[in-house]
Amino acid sequence: MTKEHDFTGLKCPLPVLKAKRVLKNLVDGEKVIFISDDPASPIDFTHFSENEGYKISIKSTTAGIHYFTMYKNQS
Repeated sequence: MTKEHDFTGLKCPLPVLKAKRVLKNLVDGEKVIFISDDPASPIDFTHFSENEGYKISIKSTTAGIHYFTMYKNQS
């Protein structure tokens, strides 16, 4: 089961900082979805995932809502 965490209403850098706390507890292959409406969040989440070794899929809506599906790379 994939868990969702809704960070709408929070501005940079809070969505990524809160996501980082959640991601620390993931096991390899486990997925989590983060939701954010901060315009900077696609850049922030992409940068974070590249630096921390997470895979990411981003879907954005025309209403400015961004869905980030992230999971740990399997070792």
